[in-house]
Amino acid sequence: MTKQNFLTALCAISLCLILILNGTQLSDGIRKGLDLCYFSVIPSLFPFMAISIFISKSKAADFFIFLFKPIAKLLKIPKNCCGILPAAIFGGYPSAAKCINDYVIEGILERKTAAKMLCFCVNAAPSFLIFAVGIGVFGSFKTGFLIFSAHFLSSFLIAVIISAFSKSPENSLYFSSATRKNNASCVVESIISAAESCFRMCAFIVIACGVLEIVFNGRFFSNLSSPLAKALFSGFFEVTAGIFSCSEIGGFGAIAAAGAIASFSGISVIIQIAALTEESKIPLLPFVISRFANSATTFAIIRAFLSLSGKTAETFSQNSNVAKAALSVSAPAAVSLFCMAALFLLSIVPPKSEKEPLLSRIWNKFNIFWHSQT
Repeated sequence: MTKQNFLTALCAISLCLILILNGTQLSDGIRKGLDLCYFSVIPSLFPFMAISIFISKSKAADFFIFLFKPIAKLLKIPKNCCGILPAAIFGGYPSAAKCINDYVIEGILERKTAAKMLCFCVNAAPSFLIFAVGIGVFGSFKTGFLIFSAHFLSSFLIAVIISAFSKSPENSLYFSSATRKNNASCVVESIISAAESCFRMCAFIVIACGVLEIVFNGRFFSNLSSPLAKALFSGFFEVTAGIFSCSEIGGFGAIAAAGAIASFSGISVIIQIAALTEESKIPLLPFVISRFANSATTFAIIRAFLSLSGKTAETFSQNSNVAKAALSVSAPAAVSLFCMAALFLLSIVPPKSEKEPLLSRIWNKFNIFWHSQT
């Protein structure tokens, strides 16, 4: 038995004892984590993760290759990787990392370029920042939109700065529409990938909330007196718990701190990205450094805007005790239903070479589903 094995076992046993002796606080924290996942993470992230992954893998990527060609030239990334950009904009933290990892494995993207793209493609989803954070935490759509704007402006600035000091990539393998998977396969794969990513995120949120509850209210731990310190400490480990703690700060500092925590993304997200990219072996040091730069830039943008706007904090932050009501808003769910229905219709549209009519194809699929249930 090595010394490392002994220390690992000792730490595991010590952790078990701490959790047992603080069982009440652990249970309360886990319940809070489950509430965050139920009211916030799943409805605001899952549908957009599925759609963004679908775009990157299906023939829809060719449209975004054409649309984002000037952006690809500016950022010095291969144009055939522009299908990843919708995942960076709409999908949420793990979505773009998942797409980048898959592109590297398939030979479409080089590891060096992939490491650069991770620095500005791993972002919070707009639905999460606007609905869950803006409305859920601060009771204000304007606050959510402000945090979203600062967050993505910061990522864009970092992308431009990194690209200014990098060389244009060599030509990578290009997949044309003819070589991409059919829509039905892409729908199934995107939903499964999104579900796995959501489950992974929720698992980290739940365990982080349980441990943080012990840290703040446990039997052997003293409370952090400052709400700002509590929010930053929570956000350093888990982004959702940290942002929801910002409601206790008040004033402009709460909004700026929430933006900084969202841009940093937390240790839990960094660990998830490391796990997602393990197979492709993408270097992660630039990504980790970019988290701190992105956080500081977002904080500076929000503080500058709030200071120069001449408006009071109450204009951007209203009642913070509306989390569950606001997070129950049906906008993400409605978008989810419409988009999933659209993807389903795309998946059953036959290629031009098939002679079978569309209605007949739908009827046959319905019969297969019906007989499988009876």
